Amino acid sequence: MKSKIIRGVVTGACAVMILASVTACSKTVSSTETAEEVQVTEEAPAEAQDEAGADEVNPEDEAAAVQATLTFMGGLKTADDADKAIAVSMFRNEDGDIIYTYEEDGNLDYGMYTTETVKTEDGTEYAKIEGSIGTYGYYFNEDLVTGIIVDTTGKVYDAVELDEEGARAYVNKTIGG
Repeated sequence: MKSKIIRGVVTGACAVMILASVTACSKTVSSTETAEEVQVTEEAPAEAQDEAGADEVNPEDEAAAVQATLTFMGGLKTADDADKAIAVSMFRNEDGDIIYTYEEDGNLDYGMYTTETVKTEDGTEYAKIEGSIGTYGYYFNEDLVTGIIVDTTGKVYDAVELDEEGARAYVNKTIGG
């Protein structure tokens, strides 16, 4: 629910910025205007856009504000030589909810999902997530920096640590940064 609200706020902010940019940059030239009149007229919207931009939220500030509400819980990724590039990370928000990011071959999924403990074919238990791009999962070994990732096709990959900086980069992607 909260991810839908965050997505809605971000989408609305983007729509406002795009609309402001299109409005400020658009100019219809009539056949009676001279090149000099057009040049003078086009400068005014840029100034107006700068003034309007002061009231809008800076995407970097917005990303920093969202990041400040999240506590990093852990992350895993496939090794550099793996068949697939996959990363999964977990954060706890200020309300105590767990927020997941999952990227598989460039497809990013994120949200507050419930997990279910299931087993791989060899009997290894892992946390299964029903995400918006499919079913996938993860398991941390006792060292808490290695484990497994189960992709959306059910294939199991050995996983290594995804550090906090790398995990937060995926959060920035969800915000549009």
